Amino acid sequence: MATDEELLRAFQQGDEQAFSQLYQRHRMAIYRFLARRLSSSVRAEELCQDVFVALVEHAGSWRGEASVKTYLYRIAFNRLVSDTRRSEHRVMVAPAPDDEPVPAREPQSAERPDVMFETQERARLVREALERLSPEFRDTLVLKEYDGLSCEEIAEVLGVAVGTVKSRLFRAKLELKRHLAAFFASPSSPAD
Repeated sequence: MATDEELLRAFQQGDEQAFSQLYQRHRMAIYRFLARRLSSSVRAEELCQDVFVALVEHAGSWRGEASVKTYLYRIAFNRLVSDTRRSEHRVMVAPAPDDEPVPAREPQSAERPDVMFETQERARLVREALERLSPEFRDTLVLKEYDGLSCEEIAEVLGVAVGTVKSRLFRAKLELKRHLAAFFASPSSPAD
């Protein structure tokens, strides 16, 4: 199996099938990255397509200084920032839709309504707490925890030093913990 870098080099030399393989490998990850930040899944899909159009248009400018994955995230991040500045699309952190809708099924006996409610409530509170973080903290934390990028990759995407990424991650986690402290505090035990 060819690496992303080999595929992009092949595409630079005119192999359209190589682009198709890159698109298939990275489309859903880039879409989810955008969908987590936009209130419109339609707009996320449009921006995702813009990312790959930009890759086609600027493939010749890629010199291999960053991985193809990082290059795509950087394009996506720049498109998101530009789109957010130009529009009133609300930037948010939300679960990204999957490719296929989850089919309806009967709940299993282990899925108690109270447990399911608590899980949904925790997810909602985490999303709200993430939205309260400053954009640079939120973006850094989401790229790390949701998108699975390394500190080095995040630094490339955001255009900052690796040390800055680590500092932002540390501070973002502290802020997130502070915002969630009331909900996740263990219940105090009654006095004897």
